[in-house]
Amino acid sequence: MYKLKDLEKYEYFKGIDLNYALDSLTGTLTRRNILGFAKDLIDKKTPFTMCIMDVDNFKSINDNFGHKCGDECLNMLGESLMKYVGEDGLVGRFGGDEFVIIYFGKHDYDSIYKYIFEMFMCGKIVRKKIKFDNQSVFLTATLGCATFPEDSETYDELFTEVDKALYRGKSKGRNCFIIYVEEKHKNINVYEKDGEQLSTMFKKINKIIINNQFESFNKKIEMIMSYVCEVIGLDRVTYIMRNKESITSGNQEIHKIYDDCIELLDKFVSTDEVYTPVNLEYLRKRNPKVDAFLNERKLTTFSVSKVAYYKKTYGYIFLAESQIERIWQDKDIALLMYLDRVIMTLHLEEEINKQ
Repeated sequence: MYKLKDLEKYEYFKGIDLNYALDSLTGTLTRRNILGFAKDLIDKKTPFTMCIMDVDNFKSINDNFGHKCGDECLNMLGESLMKYVGEDGLVGRFGGDEFVIIYFGKHDYDSIYKYIFEMFMCGKIVRKKIKFDNQSVFLTATLGCATFPEDSETYDELFTEVDKALYRGKSKGRNCFIIYVEEKHKNINVYEKDGEQLSTMFKKINKIIINNQFESFNKKIEMIMSYVCEVIGLDRVTYIMRNKESITSGNQEIHKIYDDCIELLDKFVSTDEVYTPVNLEYLRKRNPKVDAFLNERKLTTFSVSKVAYYKKTYGYIFLAESQIERIWQDKDIALLMYLDRVIMTLHLEEEINKQ
């Protein structure tokens, strides 16, 4: 936890009472003090980068392991953040499972990227396993940041930009960091944080089918997947059929489909079950064919569902990412399951029309 000597060197904290300055759980600065310090830096025209880090799916940690484990996770995260930041800035608890990081100095995009990249990849802060007795939690987080005065001239503007960057990270699947760039992020609406509701997504998928009922089977699938790819911010959505044909939406095309690909999918994916491997490295070591499959398609993370009717398998739907280690949310899985049923129904209609 911060000591008096750590804070008194900053004019803002002269004569401060640690009992009121520090968060009782994590030993970092309280929300009031970390935000007040940021405002003071802006008043003094002192350059810095402001980050907000949000623990991914923290509610599930409390629900599955208890609030004591949740508190320990926050305590360990706060301590590791303070050690990492050191003399380069200060850390505070924004509230709940969110932390504010103030990174001192005037930095360009590349230097900020390097600083946060190391924070995520060093294995000491996030993306690490935390053990509690006979159980463990794999802790990940999402971070958004913006810089004063490059990105904004006032505290309110800076905070809004940080919030937009954080939202973008969550919409991309979490477990990542986003540095605010005006051209990319200025039009983000931070008040639509939940995005479209599942019911709205389902209705839009149905509308696509109805409005394009005379289009070919492949065209309908392509249009549906294009919508899904956009609405949940995916790198790629692919439908692999057993006839080795594939339909892909996204910024990368899937490569050739080989017999061993279908063989692997048949082995790992069950009907009525969404397969979302947590540790791809385990899969790579377990089976050389899996390693080749992942490398060929440049997959960092994926979720897959088998499209089947009774004993007949039509193909597999992939929600895939090649850029970040996406943390799949319940909404992602529900949408994938619905997409599975929709494509199965389209297959059945296609068979009936051919009779």
